[in-house]
Amino acid sequence: MKKLLGILFAAILLVGCNADNDQKPQTGEEENVKKEIEQQALSMQVLKADEENGVTLEEEMYQQLSGLVEANPDIGVAEDFSIHAIDFVEKSAGESVMLFLGINRLEKGIKNITLEYTLGVETEGAVKYVFNREKVDLSESFAGVIQPNHAIPFTVPVTPEGKKLLQLMTEENKTVKIENAKFELEK
Repeated sequence: MKKLLGILFAAILLVGCNADNDQKPQTGEEENVKKEIEQQALSMQVLKADEENGVTLEEEMYQQLSGLVEANPDIGVAEDFSIHAIDFVEKSAGESVMLFLGINRLEKGIKNITLEYTLGVETEGAVKYVFNREKVDLSESFAGVIQPNHAIPFTVPVTPEGKKLLQLMTEENKTVKIENAKFELEK
């Protein structure tokens, strides 16, 4: 499992949905603001759904995730939204999920994030999928508005077959894709 965690932790996944792909020359003031934002440490943010249920950053899971982002302040992709695989988690009644962080390194808050996530393992000359274009929907009603330089946790269910594939995954045999990524910038 530690091998899997190391592989997943090392893979910061660029969503590539930054609306400003055309880089325009920036004034000195804009460059200073961008540098300041890039240098800011990342903080955890409570999901809106958790907050509505009385969960705070003091809860054990959020404390552990806060420690993770404090130990890795540069996690995430500068000037973009990215997702970062954290761990495989066994829940009650045999249910398994993959825990991710959604990381906002943009200058504005973002909401209503959707994307399709693919994670596969090449075995015996063919790719077998843990997730095959799995739809991830981080709606504003669930996640809230993810503030700049903040991260939120979210999970994606893993099938028993997917669990077996994760145990076979290495850096060399994994396939990762993020497609059809969209989000709204807060005004």
